[in-house]
Amino acid sequence: MSTGSGTGELDIKRGDLLPKEPEETEQPDQTQIPIDSKLRFIEARTETPLLQVAVTGSNPPPGYAAMTEYWSRRGTLKTSAMILESIGFANRSGSAGYPKEFHDWLAEGSVLATAQEVSAQQWVQGVHQPASPNSALYWAADPDAPSTRRIGLLLELGSAGELLNVVWYKTRQPTGGLIFQKAPSRLTFTLLVVGEQRKQSTDPYDIDAQNTWYYYRGEM
Repeated sequence: MSTGSGTGELDIKRGDLLPKEPEETEQPDQTQIPIDSKLRFIEARTETPLLQVAVTGSNPPPGYAAMTEYWSRRGTLKTSAMILESIGFANRSGSAGYPKEFHDWLAEGSVLATAQEVSAQQWVQGVHQPASPNSALYWAADPDAPSTRRIGLLLELGSAGELLNVVWYKTRQPTGGLIFQKAPSRLTFTLLVVGEQRKQSTDPYDIDAQNTWYYYRGEM
C-alpha cells in the first residue's frame, strides 16, 4: 500500500489504498488551515508553484475579509503529484509589513475566496459530481491518522485549466468541520488513476471502498 509519499501516478485497483493498520487516536481540535498563515501547492518533481493560499484571521489586511481562504492559481494544475507546504507569515497580523506580504503572496495569479470556518453539518456524505470533465482528484495520507486513513482533494477546473472550486474529502465527518485536526507542514497529494489504462477517477471510493466518504465544497 502506498503511503502517499511517491510522486508518480498510481496504477491501482478499486480500494487498493485501504488502511491496513489499527486505527490511530485523533488529537484535540486545532485549526483546519491555520489562520494568518500561507500555504502553497508545488509540482512534486519541479517544485513549480501551482497554487498559493493565504488565510486571514480576525484582523485581515485592508481589502480582505476576516476568516477567509484566498486561493491563487499560479500554474497549470494538471500534474501527477503535488506537495502542500504550510508556511508562516514573516510579518504578524496587524503589523506594518503584513498587508504587503499578504498581497504579494497572492499576486500574479487568479484569486478565489472561500470561508475558512465551516460546520460539521456542511460536510455531506457521498460523492460530489464535478460539472467539468477537466476536474482532477488527488489523494493523500490523512494527517489525523496517516497510517490508516486517506483524504481527497478534488480540483474543479474549467476548459482552460483554470481553478473553479475545490472539494475536500474525508472518511470521517470532521469534528468542528475541520479537514485537519493536525495541520501538516508538508503533505504529498497524488493524482488518482485506476486500472491498467491509468484512467483518471474523481470517485473517492477508488481511494478507499470500505469507509464512508464525506465532502465539503466551498463556495468560491
